[in-house]
Amino acid sequence: MIEILTVGFFMIACLMAVRDAAWALALVVSMYALEQALQASSGIFMRITPLANVCVALTAGLSVVLNLPGQDRPFRGYATPVFTVAIGFFVWAMISLLWTPAFNSAWEMTRWGLPYVVLFLLVAPLLIDDSRSVERFFRAYLIVGVATTVLILINPAFTVKSGRLALDLGANIRTNPLVIGELGGLLILVSVLAPIDVGTFRTLAWRAVAFCLGVVISLQSGSRGQLVFAVVLTVLFFPVGRRIRNVVGFFGMAFVVLLTIPAVLFLAQLVLGAGDLRRWELTTLAGGASTRLLNIVDLFAAFGSRPSAWIVGLGFNAFSWVSGANREPYSHALVVDMLTELGIPVFVLFCWWSLRVLRDGIWLLSRFGDDAVGRGTAALLLALYAYETLLVNKQGYLWAATLFFLVGILITRIRVREEALDAEAAIGQASEVGHAHDASEHDAADGSLAT
Repeated sequence: MIEILTVGFFMIACLMAVRDAAWALALVVSMYALEQALQASSGIFMRITPLANVCVALTAGLSVVLNLPGQDRPFRGYATPVFTVAIGFFVWAMISLLWTPAFNSAWEMTRWGLPYVVLFLLVAPLLIDDSRSVERFFRAYLIVGVATTVLILINPAFTVKSGRLALDLGANIRTNPLVIGELGGLLILVSVLAPIDVGTFRTLAWRAVAFCLGVVISLQSGSRGQLVFAVVLTVLFFPVGRRIRNVVGFFGMAFVVLLTIPAVLFLAQLVLGAGDLRRWELTTLAGGASTRLLNIVDLFAAFGSRPSAWIVGLGFNAFSWVSGANREPYSHALVVDMLTELGIPVFVLFCWWSLRVLRDGIWLLSRFGDDAVGRGTAALLLALYAYETLLVNKQGYLWAATLFFLVGILITRIRVREEALDAEAAIGQASEVGHAHDASEHDAADGSLAT
């Protein structure tokens, strides 16, 4: 029964994605969690582990081919400086394999990540063409995310060990619970912040279900950062996406925001047992933070001792050589990797890239200041950008940060396209005014001749 439900939903979602590019983007964004759900329910997806991702990639590619003709100048806003620099990061990381001291592990990460870079950075941006298509993506993601979460929670193949929900793939091998936690965090953000049919009871009920499921699966996955980041960003960005017009609206908004925190605490008490709650104790949290700090100290020590690395970097994944077999395969902090493994020039470009995306997101907020849907869409895009920024500096490395770069590329793509549309509209209005002025002068001339 679980297999029929999971595979059946996946097939329907793929068909919807071929028809609607917004659904295709929702599939791409939820791909890793959906892959785990399929592997847990179907033998063929377990035996051929990349099958689910290949299906999503082919579906997204087909959706681009079929929907691209319907877009107005689809490649406008595609090859932006933000896009080009993002691709440059990955190209430089591949070049740095020539001098990295950890070639074997670095090559494996590169070989694994390259197809996902093609999908997320080259293909996925073409699935969105304006702010309205982003709003449709949020609708689709709520459906795909809720369905995926339910399929994971009802599947007995997923088990909780050491406070973390995951799937056993074999002897001492389990799927990544952080992927499930990220799905939960995204559901929390989208369910609260998305500007979808605000005010209707059906939508409010669907949002509440999505929010609760996001909290539950984040808690069960043991993904502390994902849950905390999502809740904090929800509180911060909720007023950003909505214009407060009166005192009643202000207090209503404040009530909704404050309701988020006790709701999360209540669900935590229901979902987690005493053993699972230990992951949220201050001593456990401090232990995880100290491990991350030691990773960073190791990298900076190696970086500081090699002046040549200040220019070209230590080489991608040099951390695994620096730390040896003592701790982890990567530092978990992308911004530190950019500086130490890829060099100061790349780090400067990364800072420029991050600030440029932020500036474009703020421009969108200003552009849609009086448009409730557009303003909410811009606020949610900025919230997703902040969420992914926090995650890649808590658990990420370059080749696994594709969603982070995708969100940034989408923000800039939409800004460029919306700015071009505004310019065309202004030219059209000026042309209409000019024609009207010429017509009035012509009428005046006819009148004087008649006189």
